[in-house]
Amino acid sequence: MTPAVRGLMLSPLGKYLTLAGLLALICFAGTVHSAGSPGLERILITHSSESISIAPLHYGMEKGFYHKEGLDLQFRILRGDLAIAAMVGSKEVDYISGAGTAFAAAVKGFPVSVLAHDFKSVFFYLMAQPNVRGGKELKGGKVAVSSLGGTGAVATRATLRAIGLNPDRDVTVIVIGSASVRMAAMEAGSIQAAVMPVPWNFRMRKKGFNELIYAGNVMSQPLTGIATSREKLERNPDQVRKMLRGFLVTLNAVKREKKEVTNFIERKYSIEPDVAEEVYGVMVQALTEDGTVPESALQDLLEQTKAEVGVKKDIASSSIVDYRLLKEAAKHFRRQGESVP
Repeated sequence: MTPAVRGLMLSPLGKYLTLAGLLALICFAGTVHSAGSPGLERILITHSSESISIAPLHYGMEKGFYHKEGLDLQFRILRGDLAIAAMVGSKEVDYISGAGTAFAAAVKGFPVSVLAHDFKSVFFYLMAQPNVRGGKELKGGKVAVSSLGGTGAVATRATLRAIGLNPDRDVTVIVIGSASVRMAAMEAGSIQAAVMPVPWNFRMRKKGFNELIYAGNVMSQPLTGIATSREKLERNPDQVRKMLRGFLVTLNAVKREKKEVTNFIERKYSIEPDVAEEVYGVMVQALTEDGTVPESALQDLLEQTKAEVGVKKDIASSSIVDYRLLKEAAKHFRRQGESVP
């Protein structure tokens, strides 16, 4: 255990981390780090829900891009705060596909690093009951998110402000698990609105729910990508390099293989062909060029995150986002004459 983690464990924040990590350990023990494919290193990556933001990850796994790098990459759904705790504390999680979640955790003091960004904007929509057509009708209601500290929570606050509501006073924000559970809560009428990822917004529109606002129109912060613990980055950089090489190959394939990716989206998310093509178009437009985003975007995200979580001390974005091994992975492909972003 590093001094940084030891100090964190002894703090009030650490007590929460330990409890959350224990819960994650109970969930995963005996199921993830058992023997995997022969000759491959088995690792776990998590995300808070099934959404289009992890379509590239799933596509890369299905195509075997990570296998080619020697990784047996496993995926699980796990709430963002529990994933951070399990990544830093119990080590049951190796990576998370949630750069925004990791970024916020790092601002709060968790020893995590963002390694790469696959998207430069978010894929969340604020969906509401049929009788809710704006902020006036939503005021005083309940709005569901997957967690209070994840990317969806940031999108929730931004969209609520955009329709004239104060997220701290005008609504009650509650945590209701995955997207499927939030949609069930909407259908039951127990909540008035929920922030939903693509393609869930399409499904809900067909059921008569209102699409109040697209979060991408009011925020452009880079909130999706890969993150890990600083300990992993320091102690096992070779594994991180393999992970990032698989990431870059996937990013390139998603841009070039329109038909295959569209068919994959249709099958993976059980949506109609025309909707899958529309989703692909939205997704490709939001992809980063090479897994990085401009420093100005990171600085904007840093200032907003500090304000959201109440942190006033000076923090450099470079202490949170570390592109060194990503750029090294890109050079690896260029040396071999292979096409990468």
